[in-house]
Amino acid sequence: MKESDRSEGDDAPETREQPLLEKLDRLLILLPPSDPLRRELISIREEVLEREEMIDEARSMIEKLEQVVKKVTSPANRIGTFLDAVSKETAHIVVGGSDYYCNVDPRVPMSKLKKGTRVLVNDAYVIVGDLGFETAGPVTKITEVLGEDRLRVGGEHGLHSVVLQRSSELADSKLKSGDEVRVDPSYRMAIEILARPESREHYLDVVPELPWEKVGGQDEALQGIKDAIELPLLHAELFAKFHHATPKGFLLYGPPGCGKTLIGKATAYNLTKQLREKTGGEMKEYFMHIKGPEILNMWVGESERIVREIFATAREKRCEGFMPFLFIDEAESILGTRRASRYSNILSTLVPMFCSEMDGIDSLNDVVIILASNRADLIDPAILRPGRIDRKIKVNRPNKEGAREIYRIYLTNDLPYDGALAKEAENIGAAIDKLTERFVEWQFARREENKFLEVTLRSGRKEILYRSDLISGAIIASIVERAKGIAIKRAIASGREEGISEQDLRVAFTTEYNENDIFPPTDVTEDWLKLIDCDPENVVKIAPFRPVSDTSARHISGVI
Repeated sequence: MKESDRSEGDDAPETREQPLLEKLDRLLILLPPSDPLRRELISIREEVLEREEMIDEARSMIEKLEQVVKKVTSPANRIGTFLDAVSKETAHIVVGGSDYYCNVDPRVPMSKLKKGTRVLVNDAYVIVGDLGFETAGPVTKITEVLGEDRLRVGGEHGLHSVVLQRSSELADSKLKSGDEVRVDPSYRMAIEILARPESREHYLDVVPELPWEKVGGQDEALQGIKDAIELPLLHAELFAKFHHATPKGFLLYGPPGCGKTLIGKATAYNLTKQLREKTGGEMKEYFMHIKGPEILNMWVGESERIVREIFATAREKRCEGFMPFLFIDEAESILGTRRASRYSNILSTLVPMFCSEMDGIDSLNDVVIILASNRADLIDPAILRPGRIDRKIKVNRPNKEGAREIYRIYLTNDLPYDGALAKEAENIGAAIDKLTERFVEWQFARREENKFLEVTLRSGRKEILYRSDLISGAIIASIVERAKGIAIKRAIASGREEGISEQDLRVAFTTEYNENDIFPPTDVTEDWLKLIDCDPENVVKIAPFRPVSDTSARHISGVI
């Protein structure tokens, strides 16, 4: 082979590799402008340019099609839950209920992965993406908090118990038994705490400024509360010297409307005030006013859970610096004996649960428990034994002196009064005292029209109860309000300035006893026993006195 041929053959591949447009551009440069081939070459160059553009577009379309084919034919990525980081490049995940130790794509920062987040896992089980926290999933209820990182859930209404880990979102959250949490689909991680349908704050009641002086007609009950509460606080060293235990709870029992709830709130206000003065710090009362029937629930175990939650809330508030007071009204409905309620199957488990919670209370230092009841004889003896409810305080109906004190609380000096009272503005307090004195004497008079009930005892003896024997603080407050309404109507009708008169109080008193919804509309003895201060075992019959025109119904009664 000739040397020249070899060199030409070696150059040929390089020449073919040169783009066609560049070759045409060289030829156009070499040709003079007057050469007729120049026009033809320009035309050829335009055609070549169009074809190359078409080839580029076709090549781009083919590449896109190849990418689409690759996407539709490649396997789907899995979604897992990130549990923990094992090392700088290895993670612990769960996918479809199975655990894996897998590598992490360097493009996914390990430091940004949080416990409980969803991660994208490819076919080789490598984490290739962070999807954040799941926004949906099953909801369950916490039954026990196990340390700082684990939660026990389920175990109610036939569900199995499961132990979960806290996600990073719940690491610093205060969780407790009864809280609802959302769980990842694999049931390994608690992701989010959910607000309860009913707020636990619905038990909270506002405690107004209630010094002992604002509770009238209950000197004996207040003295019993003071001895049980204030003495251990003011003389703690002396109590410790005698090893004298402070009470855990109180029972306030007596007829309705006599101030049991008011005494409970006054106790909360004054005890918290004493603690503030003793410690020198800021402390507020947390008064949980719970009606007994609110706890009863048709679901098995739900009433017991509510009791646990109430005590847990009280302890939590104590840790937050509050002084919690647990006031349970109508206590006989949830803490009664079997004959106290038709829900005896619920009470058989609810009473032991309440007892066990009370046994964990450290006297007045944790929670102050106050029970209120119209029928203390129906409360289970296990609740009232020493060591649980240590003090049983009778809230009596006010006597003549007590009624005078209560009237004076409601008949304030700034109210408008009628007649001679309005002229004694300089000494209005003394004038109101005289008005109250006259009205109370009239109210407590043993007159025929004041007869209210005839009680027949098992011994055969009959007792007559007058209207004043069934007086209460609530009735007195209602009488004063009715008297105000009468004075207002008279002022509207006359167009003059009017005020409360003694006659207004008398009319209001009579109307109150004729229309008050506190008194049962029937003669059923069991209904009246809640209102009178008699031993239920000794009462045979109760017959309300009727108006003279209704003598036929005068002695109808309910028999035990």
